[in-house]
Formats: sequence, C-alpha cells, structure tokens
Amino acid sequence: MWDWDTVRGMWQQGDVAREWDIGAGEGLATRAEQQEILLALLREASIGDGVVLDLGVGSGLVAEAVLDLLPEASLVGVDFSEAMLELARARLARFGPRVRLLRHDLAHVETLTLPAGRYAAAFSVQTLHHLSPAEKEAAIAWTARIVEPGGLVVIVDRVHVPAALFREWSTVWRRIDANGPATYAEYEEQLDSGGDRPSSVHDHLGWLAGAGLDAMCIHAYGDRAVLVARTAAR
Repeated sequence: MWDWDTVRGMWQQGDVAREWDIGAGEGLATRAEQQEILLALLREASIGDGVVLDLGVGSGLVAEAVLDLLPEASLVGVDFSEAMLELARARLARFGPRVRLLRHDLAHVETLTLPAGRYAAAFSVQTLHHLSPAEKEAAIAWTARIVEPGGLVVIVDRVHVPAALFREWSTVWRRIDANGPATYAEYEEQLDSGGDRPSSVHDHLGWLAGAGLDAMCIHAYGDRAVLVARTAAR
C-alpha cells in the first residue's frame, strides 16, 4: 500500500509530470467529452474580464483551453507540484499577465492567498479525489467564499464506486475502457497506487449545498462526474 507522502513525492518528479502531460488526453476515455462540457459551461457563464480559478492546474492543459475560449478573462492556477507548474508556465507563457500560477497544497486551502480580482468562476478537473473527505469539504466551502455572488463552480472528477455496485459499474465502464479492473480488489488497488480517494456524488452535492451553493450532477459516465454549482446571488 502506498502512503500519501509517497504519491505526493511522485508528482514532484519531472519525468512523471512530463509522462503524464504527454498521455493526459489518452488515458481517460471520458476526458475529452467532459472537458468540452466544462468549456461550454464557462462560455455561457458571462465571465467577461473576470478571473477564473483553476484548482489543480497541473501542466496547464485545461487552463490553456479556457484562456483561448475566454479572451477577456484571466486565470489563476493552483497546484502543489512544482514539476507540473513548470510545464504549465511554459505552456501558458503566451498569455502573459492573464495568467498567475501559485504553488499550494489544496489540502490546506484555507492558507492560500489569491491575487486580488473578481473571481467569476472556479473549476477543478481530476484533482479533488486526491484529498480526504474533510479536505474536499473544506476546499469546496473555501471556493464558495471566493467566487463572486452568482458565480459558477464546476467540479470534473472521479467519484466513488460502492463494492455492492462494482459489477454494474464495470459493465458500463467496459463499453469505453476494455482494460478496466476485473475485480473490486483490483479497483481498490488502482485507487491506492494513484493516491486516489474518491467520494460519492451524494457527498459532493452535500458539501456544495452545505457551502450555500445550488448544485447538481449535470453529467456522469461510470465513476467520472461533472458537478455544477452557483453561488447565491445578492
């Protein structure tokens, strides 16, 4: 069993970050469609010259698409991995002052200080599942306080598969990924090796509602979901 410190150290390695960056678009069957959903939501969100917050910016792949989509907006990206941020700096350099990248651990999001700005939206793609349930809840509550009234929050992430429903999940998932785990024990081993700690859709929606957001699961395939929420308008 891998401990979390080992997994965290792995993501600090430049070769691991580069390998992930090269294969990011190929390793997850739902990634392209759910990224397009995220971009569609942001395009319709009337962000204008506001700031978009990317929690878990990684190597900047999604951030690049967002900045191309929203030419008036700026973006603040946060990640704990310096190796990933190095890739993001290179990828996003062409956007100049429209981008600010911060190194910070989202497990301690309450100590994160953001640049001043009107945060019109926030999103997180395949990141929060690395946090514990308490850390996810804290990150969501913090985000709800940062985003402006009526602002958009989108979470695209892995969610928990209950043992009792593994067969049903596997039946659906193998339609798009023939190499999925054959047993629940193998599924749990894959989670452990990646430092993944997914929570249920129900838990996510509860945390969003508890933070004062109107929220729903707008898209899901297997254990990959898109959750969308809005902060309360004044």
